[in-house]
Amino acid sequence: MIDKSGREEARQYFKDKGLSYNDITKGDICVLIMLLNKHVKKANKDGKMSTTSMRMSEKIKVKCDTHGRIKECYSYINSHYFTRRECISFNPGGFIGFGGWAEDRNVAPMVSAFREWCDTLTT
Repeated sequence: MIDKSGREEARQYFKDKGLSYNDITKGDICVLIMLLNKHVKKANKDGKMSTTSMRMSEKIKVKCDTHGRIKECYSYINSHYFTRRECISFNPGGFIGFGGWAEDRNVAPMVSAFREWCDTLTT
C-alpha cells in the first residue's frame, strides 16, 4: 500500500532534522498540540477530513526521564462519534505513530503539523 498521508516521510523528516526523543520536552509537546489544533481546525474548515467534527483531545499522556525529556508520549483526537483515538504517538523504542486508525486524508493534517513542529525544534 502506498503511504499517501506521508507518515513514513514525516518519520524520515524527523530523523533528517537530526531529532530524537532526547530533544523533546513537555513544553515542546505543548507546541505540537497547538500546531495540531491549528492544522486539524483548518482541515475541518476546508472539508479535508472525513468529518468536520474532529478536534484535539485535552488528554495527553507523557512519560519523561529525570532530565525532563520524553520517553514516550500519546496525543489523542476526538470526534462526534469517538473519543481519544491516537493522533501522534512517540512510542518506546523510537517509533512515531500517526493516527494508526485513520485513513490518509485524516492523517494529513497530523503529518503537516508534525513537520512544522520539527522545523520549530531545529530553528
